Amino acid sequence: MAFEHRVLLLLIIFFCIQTLHGDDVPITQWDLKRSPCREDVEKKEANCDERSLDSVPQNLPENTEVLSLRYNKLTSLLNSSFKRYPLLTKLDIADNDIRMIESGAFYPLKELQDIHLSFNYDLVLPDTELFRNPLDCTCELSWLLTWISGPLVLKNKKKTICSSASLEPLREKPLFKFDSKTLCSPYNNIALYSLTSLAIISFVVIVILVFHYRWQLRYKLFLLKLAAVGYNEMRDARDHNDYEFDMNVIFHEDDEEWAREHLLPTLEERLPQFERNVFGDEDLVPGMHYLDAIDYVVSRSYKTVILLSRAAVRDRWFMLKLRTAMDHVSDTQTEFVVAVFIEDIPDDEIPFLARLYLSDGRPYLHWTEDVRGQDYFFDQLTKYLTINLRTNDLIPNE
Repeated sequence: MAFEHRVLLLLIIFFCIQTLHGDDVPITQWDLKRSPCREDVEKKEANCDERSLDSVPQNLPENTEVLSLRYNKLTSLLNSSFKRYPLLTKLDIADNDIRMIESGAFYPLKELQDIHLSFNYDLVLPDTELFRNPLDCTCELSWLLTWISGPLVLKNKKKTICSSASLEPLREKPLFKFDSKTLCSPYNNIALYSLTSLAIISFVVIVILVFHYRWQLRYKLFLLKLAAVGYNEMRDARDHNDYEFDMNVIFHEDDEEWAREHLLPTLEERLPQFERNVFGDEDLVPGMHYLDAIDYVVSRSYKTVILLSRAAVRDRWFMLKLRTAMDHVSDTQTEFVVAVFIEDIPDDEIPFLARLYLSDGRPYLHWTEDVRGQDYFFDQLTKYLTINLRTNDLIPNE
């Protein structure tokens, strides 16, 4: 019977210890004999909350790094209270009845980074040093600022530095520069969240718009680059001596009088080196089919001038000549054709081939009855007739 009583007593003791420690913290032999606190040996933490302690326990492991003493009956912290625990990094002694802290109480705690002293309403502090412990200057530490300006006299204020985990304006800055009313105002937080949300929304909208209009934007950037940097014109290396004919002039029979009166005399004066010229159908190679003769002359001329008028664009044979010249421009990739509008042609009378020529940005001129305008006309025509540029389809049409 005595044996059964002993077994029952051991079971009761085991049950009480298990209830005290909880199921989530392993029980060690050291715990059973000495400590009133719940401990996590691996994490080096000790939880002594709600143990009715009136002093800091001195029987915890010396390598304890986190110590919580909330909701106890501590009334004072002595210089010797934490000598046993020099590795403490976090200390929570909130919700006690601490009224006095001796000036050297925290001196041994060289590694201390986080301390909670709140809800000790009657606490009176002596001159205190914190400069050996970089503080996380966040809004949760604003109570300390109240104490610094009240019961707490802080030594070495300029050496008490905020840690790198502090609010951005305070990182590595002295603690006394911490203005909690400015940095921790709820209105600032609302404004910060609003600005952050607005920035995120704006960024998303911009990304969507850029993606949607990416090709148009790339084209505009390309035009901007051309305007700022420009581009190199590619000239054909051959000159008029490398061709069988220097110049070929194509015109409608109704426009022959204008050509002989205005065009030929000026070109003979300005371009005396152009001696092998084909002027209209009468100078075509005899004995060849008409279209073959047109193709032969166009392909072997350094320059071809096409005179466009209302009568010319209505003539199908003339438009075949224009098509032949345009085909050779595409085949040779050389701007050897110059279109000259000798009169205004209504938009509804301009044929598709002429519109296509103009839309491709090919060189053209417009005759004017103004004398000064005629000088400019022949200056430009002379310039066009003395060089051959290579076609560049990468450059947008003007």
